Amino acid sequence: MLIPNLSVLLAERRLTLSRVAQDTGISRTTLTALTGRSAKGIQFDTLNTLCKYLKVTPDALFIYRPFDLSLTVEGQPGRSDVVFTVVWADGDVESFRMLCDAEFRFAPASPQRPAEARPASEARPTSETRFPSLEALRLRLTLPDAPEETDRNRRLTSLLRALPGSVLTDLERDILTAFDRNIDPSLAPNDYSPALLWPWDDPFVTTQRPHV
Repeated sequence: MLIPNLSVLLAERRLTLSRVAQDTGISRTTLTALTGRSAKGIQFDTLNTLCKYLKVTPDALFIYRPFDLSLTVEGQPGRSDVVFTVVWADGDVESFRMLCDAEFRFAPASPQRPAEARPASEARPTSETRFPSLEALRLRLTLPDAPEETDRNRRLTSLLRALPGSVLTDLERDILTAFDRNIDPSLAPNDYSPALLWPWDDPFVTTQRPHV
């Protein structure tokens, strides 16, 4: 697993992507891809330009981990599993599982004029009917508590926590995107607030993530 380290180098030098793009002529799109997992490769002239600009050698621009990592989300919103698949350098494949509980917070329905009393059988929705909309979504990941999973839980936690922050952010985005696809669009406005907590996060300190 080859991980771009550009975001760390820029943060250490207090450089923005816009500034680097302006100084080097490298497109902002290319630089953005090189700060996350979306980059599929890099041209030698781009690599050479970044090395000269940042005064580093090529190995400083990347971090290597001896495995490939991917994830899938199984189940439905409310109670799902996140399955991490690890392909080790020797070709061995392992799957690890985290439980994912979703908490939804809805805005209260808009107040309506008192309706005329009528039997429930005669009630009909009207154009003035208002339904609550989703204000916030919080996903809480937990590890299986079965005794036989203790060692595997420890290995998965160590593996994930050793990853750079940019990779964890990408993983969070993948999980939130998977949930976002399964939420009824009529209940989820574009500006609702999603957040994700890993098993090691403080449950009382929730980091807000940008909407995906």
